[in-house]
Amino acid sequence: MRLIIKNGSVVTPAGVQEVDILCDDGRIAALLERNLSVDADETLDAAGAYVFPGFIDPHVHSRDPGLTEKEDFAHSTLGALAGGVTTIIEMPNAVPPVDSVDMLHQRREQHEQVAWVDFGLWGISLGEANLHQLAPMLEAGAAAVKIFWGYALRRDTKQLVYNLDDEPVENLLMPPGNGVVLQIFKEVASVGGVLAAHCEDRDILSVSERALGHPVETYDDLLHARPDTAESTSIAIAAEFSRATGCRFHVVHMASARGVETVRGARRRGIPVTAETCPQYLTLTEDDYARVGPVMKVYPPIRKQEDQDALWAAINDGTIVSIGSDHAPHTVEEKARGFATQPAGAVGCETFGPVMTDALFRDKTTVQRFAEVMSTATAKLYGLYPRKGVIQPGSDADLTIVDPAATRTVRNEDLVAKQPVSPWNGFELAGLPTAVVLRGEIAMRNGKPVGGHRGRYVRAQHGSAPSA
Repeated sequence: MRLIIKNGSVVTPAGVQEVDILCDDGRIAALLERNLSVDADETLDAAGAYVFPGFIDPHVHSRDPGLTEKEDFAHSTLGALAGGVTTIIEMPNAVPPVDSVDMLHQRREQHEQVAWVDFGLWGISLGEANLHQLAPMLEAGAAAVKIFWGYALRRDTKQLVYNLDDEPVENLLMPPGNGVVLQIFKEVASVGGVLAAHCEDRDILSVSERALGHPVETYDDLLHARPDTAESTSIAIAAEFSRATGCRFHVVHMASARGVETVRGARRRGIPVTAETCPQYLTLTEDDYARVGPVMKVYPPIRKQEDQDALWAAINDGTIVSIGSDHAPHTVEEKARGFATQPAGAVGCETFGPVMTDALFRDKTTVQRFAEVMSTATAKLYGLYPRKGVIQPGSDADLTIVDPAATRTVRNEDLVAKQPVSPWNGFELAGLPTAVVLRGEIAMRNGKPVGGHRGRYVRAQHGSAPSA
């Protein structure tokens, strides 16, 4: 299969180039001068559009297996494709979780049956229970290891337990202490892997929740119960462990200005700490609660305008190296509960690309920096580069075509998700992904799939991967 993408503005490591892209047998064969006569089986005209390296969403909870009433891998990857994504990295906390090499292989085989886009897999840390499996999972191709730092797990299913009072103590695997966490850092560092965490200090949250004196009933209550100090404290401790062990540590879904300050300070001292943020933190603030309602309940919470401004500044100065959706769906009925009892998490796969391209064309960042945080630096961080994340000869022909003139109003009823309830319902977006090329074949046009599902597993390679 030979495909040529013509007339687009191509975003490459050397800058935006007015060239054509020849794809052959799933790879980028050449970047060509305009209007050269080349034999191809198919032509895609990208006139007036930008051609980006295929977007990578590194933070997806597809709930598959175990909680497929909320979502499944077929729906999440189809939604990702509709929104311009070519690769996702699936979080490990399904039921059962990806806690061993055997489970990594099982999950790969399961997901390859239904995947609409390419995918990598996270492994999970269960503290001492699977310490010996962390390095083997990374060596077997896991993109990273995640520790839900400070949270207990159900002993039987290994599901995350946000509130320790919800379960008898005998039913729980309690959060590992910092001595064990330091061992986890050492184990991941031994193979050059990436360790990531949900950074909200459990002790600070517990005290803050008790000090509130009543259940969380308003958005202001939520911000008081989950203060930004909880995020920055966890990051600071992780930075010390990273400094001591050399382990590459990654902060997922960073939400606060204080978190940004802590990550920036660690990086200035040469500590290998990186950070991700998400569209919800970059486009919504506490002021949007009146419009969006309880569906915007996520952890860490969406904060103030000054936090959003700090996150954009961190993207633009390189402190934040990656953006992920944190697609974490629940049922429509669960998200319709009162604010105090509904679970945290939101649908985000399909809107990940469109919400971010809308922000790009609102001049929040540059085209070049956008390509970095949506593709290139993400691929480098997770051991997928240069196969993924870059437009250059030899790399996979994964491309996202973005039309600055295209518009869309997000509507729940139009979403691919199994449980379509989006924080951006009713939002009008401008500048959208309108086509996707996956390994040299057109896979999406105008939000609709072209052909059948063709996603494949992508094995990560660590140790010698370029730094993000």
